[in-house]
Amino acid sequence: MDSDDSDYAPATAFPVSRINESDIDLNVLPSNGMEYLQRVMLEAKRCDRVVTAQPPLSSNPQPSLSEEEKEVSPLAPSIEWQEKQVFEFSKLRQKMAKRKACRHPGPQISLPSLADKKGWELLCFGPKCDGVDDSGSPPLLSILVNMGQPMVDTLLNWHSQWIEECNHMTHRHGQWIFALLSCLELPLHPDTCSTIRFIARTCQQIRNIMVDPDATELAAVNLLICLVGRYFSQMDLAD
Repeated sequence: MDSDDSDYAPATAFPVSRINESDIDLNVLPSNGMEYLQRVMLEAKRCDRVVTAQPPLSSNPQPSLSEEEKEVSPLAPSIEWQEKQVFEFSKLRQKMAKRKACRHPGPQISLPSLADKKGWELLCFGPKCDGVDDSGSPPLLSILVNMGQPMVDTLLNWHSQWIEECNHMTHRHGQWIFALLSCLELPLHPDTCSTIRFIARTCQQIRNIMVDPDATELAAVNLLICLVGRYFSQMDLAD
């Protein structure tokens, strides 16, 4: 290339003749390929090497927490308890990743298709998702290790809807959501991140109306809030 390297730092794929800025009128269309390349390099030379831009305001911001939700609940667990749960959950995810990496036979039960929301609801909870008869299937390892990430994401989204409809956390709800969180691949897809945030907020709302510190569902909601907030780095939702 004939032009000075100090003027044109980027490497070029084609040799370009030295540029005389006074001979180039950027308002006139180039007459050949060489003139076009010269104009591109001239415009690049005139650009600042470092530019800054203000990030655009989000047109769909995440809903903010209410003042009631931002307050630390008297039923919230200790920091020590939460740190222990995050540590144990991290070890579980490592084991789950190793199991999923191996070839496994399919589950012994017939699984619904990816689009069959009602079929999955029946599988997880039986006739009713409120957990009254608890006749559904637990999240068996044989199911989880053969479940692709699209199915994990979809099921988490459906579970977020089911706990909102029930407005309480059953043992089966907690089992399935915890198991699905253990299978989530990182980094999270934005839609999945929104889903787990919704789950944590729903758990906070459930906990806000609880008065019994010995309620069986308290451990489940505290655990899910803890994992979403502290393991998946949604710290604004953590206790």
